[in-house]
Amino acid sequence: MPFPILALIPLYLLALSSSVNGAGQNSAHQLITRFGTVNGLGQSTEHELITRAALACDPPLSSSNGDCFEPLSIAQVAGQQRTAGAVGAPDADESTSAVAHCDDADYLDFAKYGLPGTYPRTRSEATQSLIDCISHLSGRIDEGLTGAERLLGDKDDIIKRESDIEGNNCVFFLGVSGRAKCDAIEGLGRALHGVQDFYSHSNWADNADDSEKISITNPPGLHLGAASPLFDLKSAMSPVGFSVPPDLSTGCFILGFPPDLSGARDCIKQGRITHETLNKDKGDITAKPGVSIPPTSPITKAPKTPRGQTTSGSNNFELAVQGAIAETRRQWADFRAGLVDRYGPKRAGLMVCAMTKDYPWRDCSGRKIALVIDSSASNQETDPSFLRVNAAKQFADTLVTADSAGLDNRPDLVSVITFTTDASIIYPMGDPATADFNGIGADGGTYIAGGVSLAIEELTKDTTISTQDHAGILVFTDGQDSDTSALLSQLDRAAQLGIRVSFGFLSPPASPVQRLMRARSVRTRNPETAFYPRQVSTGSDPSESPPELITAILKTGGFFGTINSAEAQTSFVDAVIARGSTNINGISSSLGGPLFPGVTVYGLTPAAGAPEARFTYHATADENLTFATQVITGPPLNVTLHNVNASADSANLRTADAQGLAKIVYAAKENVSLELTVASSGFLGRNSTTGLFSVDLMVPGLPANGTCTIPAADAACKKVGEKKCCGTGFITCDFSGYVFRECAPEMSCKTDKGSGGISCAHA
Repeated sequence: MPFPILALIPLYLLALSSSVNGAGQNSAHQLITRFGTVNGLGQSTEHELITRAALACDPPLSSSNGDCFEPLSIAQVAGQQRTAGAVGAPDADESTSAVAHCDDADYLDFAKYGLPGTYPRTRSEATQSLIDCISHLSGRIDEGLTGAERLLGDKDDIIKRESDIEGNNCVFFLGVSGRAKCDAIEGLGRALHGVQDFYSHSNWADNADDSEKISITNPPGLHLGAASPLFDLKSAMSPVGFSVPPDLSTGCFILGFPPDLSGARDCIKQGRITHETLNKDKGDITAKPGVSIPPTSPITKAPKTPRGQTTSGSNNFELAVQGAIAETRRQWADFRAGLVDRYGPKRAGLMVCAMTKDYPWRDCSGRKIALVIDSSASNQETDPSFLRVNAAKQFADTLVTADSAGLDNRPDLVSVITFTTDASIIYPMGDPATADFNGIGADGGTYIAGGVSLAIEELTKDTTISTQDHAGILVFTDGQDSDTSALLSQLDRAAQLGIRVSFGFLSPPASPVQRLMRARSVRTRNPETAFYPRQVSTGSDPSESPPELITAILKTGGFFGTINSAEAQTSFVDAVIARGSTNINGISSSLGGPLFPGVTVYGLTPAAGAPEARFTYHATADENLTFATQVITGPPLNVTLHNVNASADSANLRTADAQGLAKIVYAAKENVSLELTVASSGFLGRNSTTGLFSVDLMVPGLPANGTCTIPAADAACKKVGEKKCCGTGFITCDFSGYVFRECAPEMSCKTDKGSGGISCAHA
């Protein structure tokens, strides 16, 4: 309903004027109840504090690696002092919009709770209001992704005039376009406002008052954690693939006329759950940047709304803030993945750097890269065509040369190093345009640590050029090292210097691929110490366990991949580019990234409450795929294959069998974007990241054992959810294709004669 006063005088401008003068505490203004944007009007800048806790770099002067925003940049996202930031913009020009704040998705099942009559809205009407909110916020994310394009020039150089915010804050009002950095941040920030409000305005994370009966003044609480599967915003689709909890509700907010700033008057007349009843908007937030979720101690105090004060373990305000922080981190991770999907890994990495760093034209360029290439004799067998050299050249071609750097950016530098029993420099640190790869052979022993050590010396010898976060090492090897303890020492040294180290381990496997089991001993191919075994037996010294080396590589911020063929080494290069060869342009490896057939990727198990690792793949029609997730160390994992196009989960598995393996086979009947998420099962300690896992994408995927036939694409999926037994598992039908789900060891697919249901059961 139109309301000229609020339209002409935005809420946050009123608040700024009032708080500056020490006023603004009249009762009408205090009725406005949303997570606060300002410090005043009964608000305590809740949106700013949540956003800073989730995304600000800690300590403030630390350099961003893409996970966090530096001081000037976080001020644009979260706001500071007298500016609201992008996250506060919806309280300026969308203050009466239900979709901007996820309001009006209210519902209560009267029959379920023994209440007389019926609720004035149906479950489907409430769900549609929620879908409208999700679609609106998806649009905001799309606006941010679109705005990021102008950050870069034709030569992938960061444009200073589009990214310079020093002394010139962004203005976020009525969708007026500005600098590219401001537009990208505005789309992100407006979406963050809505998802943060969801945890405050809904009963998703909270609890009802157990001293009172369930009613419209005491709705049930769902006590669910973040991140909610409903808010997959980068798919820009409604949540048709998710089952919306029947008791999920947000609050009704109707401004009405004459205006009622609480939004409750007309909702009460209609007998609806009000925003005033359900919100947990106001209170004091003590969380600091980088806080772990769940935290080790409370991060809020003094909740100021009735629902926020309700306590069952933690008070509801605490639960809402925790959920909002976790969701904010998830949305930033998804935003980065969206940039990769839209612009490719190289440009996306630069865009992330430009958004998070305060002086990106200076700090996102000038990388120093050392390419370390194996020349040992074992390559005569594993890579006789020297494809590892071609892959290294492919990477060097992506670097910024002196001629292409432009006026505002600095050129990259590269060095080429080879190793056998000893290491030597083939091309000293210089312009990538003239990099020399002559002299790489296939003769002698293997001392990877020597190659890494020489690379570190080459990267750090010129102290006038920054090494911290600007340097990276790429190692191409078939991995049979003679001194793993020395390599561990060099990896630790690199991590301390801010040098990201990535390994491509060439290991052409037998067919089918043999997977690493959870035992810690190894069977080697030859008498040398194996860096990564293709199969595990028993009896080796645990100190030689390869997971320790893989973990050390990942903790530098780098990427570790097992390459299943010499030809797939180019895919390894693509994977490194997608995740960032240095910390300044990194899409954090802990967040997953694109999958490439022929390259097995590794990750550290996400801590409980941390964003799950998300791996993406764009499947083509009639492509059969196997996604194999393997626990190497640590507890079981929850693995989900998600159809982004349909916004639907295709499979949910847990790596709980004896091998720690979850295998999903998918046959696409059309082009489809898939997302594999790997999350902690909850058995890790709150702040632990000690677990290690791998993800392998293999083609073809469906079992060729002759025990079942997959229908043709035009005959498939007549009924979503239908199942049929198939070999060692069963096939089920989702929105865009077939999914094969394998039964656990010693179990097989069974059809219940009575119900006709399909399930895995012991043979």
